[in-house]
Amino acid sequence: MNDYLQLKKKIQRRTELLDDTIRELEGHCLVDGAATSRWREHLGQVRTSLQDALLRIAVVGSVKSGKSTLINTLAGSDLLRRGAGIITAFITRVHTDGDIGGWVELKSWPQVTDELNVALHMLPVFQEEAEGSASLDIRHPEDRRRLKTWLEKMQTEWRQTRAPIDPHFMILNGYLEGYAKVHENVGETVNRLIFDQHTIGLHRHYVGYEGQAAYVRDMALRHPIPRLGEKVEIADCQGSDSPNPLHFALLQHYLLGSHFLFYVISSRTGLREADFKLLDFIKTLRMFSQTFFVLNVDLDAHPHEEDLGRLVERVRKELSWLVPDPRLYAFSALYHLGEQLGDALPERELRRLDLWREEESLARRTEAGFASFREDVGQRIGGQRTRVLLGSGLSRLGMVAGGILDTARAQKRFMDHNLGSLRKSEGFLKGKQKAFQAILGTLENAIAGLKESLARELSSAVDQYFDFHTGRIVKETLDMIDLYPVDPEYRKHLGDYRQLVRELHRFYMEFRQSLSRYLVEIVNLRVIEFAKEEEAFLNERFKLSSHAFWSLFSTALEDYQREMARFQIELRPIGNIQECDLSFLAAITPPTFSAFVDQEAVGRGVMLIKFGLGRFTRFLLGLKAHVGRRKDFIQAAFETSRESESLQEAISLVKAEAKCELAYAFRDYQKTFKTAYLYLMLEAGTGHLLGEFKTRAEMAQLDFATLLKQSELEEDGNGYRPVVEILNRAVQATEAMAGELSEMRCAVKLE
Repeated sequence: MNDYLQLKKKIQRRTELLDDTIRELEGHCLVDGAATSRWREHLGQVRTSLQDALLRIAVVGSVKSGKSTLINTLAGSDLLRRGAGIITAFITRVHTDGDIGGWVELKSWPQVTDELNVALHMLPVFQEEAEGSASLDIRHPEDRRRLKTWLEKMQTEWRQTRAPIDPHFMILNGYLEGYAKVHENVGETVNRLIFDQHTIGLHRHYVGYEGQAAYVRDMALRHPIPRLGEKVEIADCQGSDSPNPLHFALLQHYLLGSHFLFYVISSRTGLREADFKLLDFIKTLRMFSQTFFVLNVDLDAHPHEEDLGRLVERVRKELSWLVPDPRLYAFSALYHLGEQLGDALPERELRRLDLWREEESLARRTEAGFASFREDVGQRIGGQRTRVLLGSGLSRLGMVAGGILDTARAQKRFMDHNLGSLRKSEGFLKGKQKAFQAILGTLENAIAGLKESLARELSSAVDQYFDFHTGRIVKETLDMIDLYPVDPEYRKHLGDYRQLVRELHRFYMEFRQSLSRYLVEIVNLRVIEFAKEEEAFLNERFKLSSHAFWSLFSTALEDYQREMARFQIELRPIGNIQECDLSFLAAITPPTFSAFVDQEAVGRGVMLIKFGLGRFTRFLLGLKAHVGRRKDFIQAAFETSRESESLQEAISLVKAEAKCELAYAFRDYQKTFKTAYLYLMLEAGTGHLLGEFKTRAEMAQLDFATLLKQSELEEDGNGYRPVVEILNRAVQATEAMAGELSEMRCAVKLE
């Protein structure tokens, strides 16, 4: 970070020096207005590059691994509640610049009511009780009582069937439990609660507990973290083993826009199945080189340093199956948080801290691990910032310095030269300049052709990938629906007509949950993998094309510079376009495939299944009316082909509707993938490429008419000597600066 800050200060000082030089040349009318406007525009872009763009760090890992504790340790404050729940559907973001503070945004009552009723209909609640009921409004005591009764019945049923708890149950339970503490701050519109450095701790009342967190729409905090620098967003992400697929979808979306990852692994549990699922996604993103693995050590669980050392090697070995040479740091985040908080810790934690200090070898091990982690993180963040400055600020600054130097030298040469011969050559010089300018038109046409060609290739690749007949992704997803098994457990209750509808509804819910998870964990992963392949293809084509275009451009430029040299007008070499930085394209991320993850995505499917089950229920009630209490006959009836056909009809209805919705979702996503991702990158990349050529062409050209006119004025006037001194100062300043900037670029690259 220190190296980066020093480079930033150097660029800032040189920007100010060039600004002063431009102002002095302009004040004596030694340059034309078009040139000064162009130089100032580029200096403005250099200043913009000095204003750090937001850098995102995602803190990921399984539930209870210590993600919040790690962020608190870096902040040196007990900022986030440690060990928070798992129902929250938002990511806690901490910004490192500005005064300490933040905000929590609460959902509106209409949103709460809508989400509550959707979640309720997603549960295997007793249909005979809920059927025909109006929407629940949790503000009404009677509705809260009914909701509580239904949740208690569902708990009982789950205990009896040993079925997995649906995440919608947890959402409903959170709304019910958090109502008493939150309802006074919830309104008809979104309500944002603002906190400052004195009240920031109050945010925990809303996000630290599952009940209150159910009402939170979004949140962001501000707290300085000197080791990370300013303009950094560090995010406490939802656990990778959350039971709700929506949480993993949100995590995927955030990771797509992240620059670095802190992957936290608990020393108590090591790597688990959910970790390998997340590691597979990180591999797809090609972000292992930007991932810092933190083995969060529980010092109570390790009797001595040797035991901890064995665990570190075991985790490193397990990681190496997926991660080449993993960057692994072992330390206790809680220990170092306690060291920073000191007496502010609760008495119980102070006693634990004293016990840990007594194990000197373990304490030294965790201190060394934490120091190494902070040092490496600081260097990587500084390196990331430096690359941005190197690709934009430093190169652009060099072009401005070179442009001023060329103009000042030429003006000085014109003043020292015989103006009569220069006037005779003015037409020839302008002709050469026009010939050079013509190359821009050729390049513009070539880049436009490249854009059209790439658009066709990208479109064809996307169409093939999402083709319903030959595309693997669509075919396998639809096959998954067709082959989704019907658990034999459901058939055990078919002898009791009162259980049949409930069991089919349970099948629907588990089917939908499995499909949602499949789409998030398998389909979205493959789509992003495809996106990264197309992104790599696009970058490679840009690289190859820029080389070819530069060859054409540099040939014309060299010819132009040789012609100028015949008249002793020296023009500096211009930065190679092959060094053009296209890393900004990484900020354009592919959209996530979120069909069925959104609770509203199957609303129509729910209505259709109710219609199908309603017909089936009427059939069963008809059987009951005819046979009365003859249970044997009813059981026999269920064994008939009619029962089997009716059951299959209801299941087929669910699957057919799901396939129909997915087909529509894939077609819609296919269009979005092109327009909002690939074409957007293509537009930005070709536009940037053309802009770089235009900039270099502009910097290489001189306004001969202005130079001659000014030389004539100075020849006739008395200000010759002061003007020459101004030009000499400009030449000396920019010539020295051009050399310094070149050395700085080489030094940064060597590092």
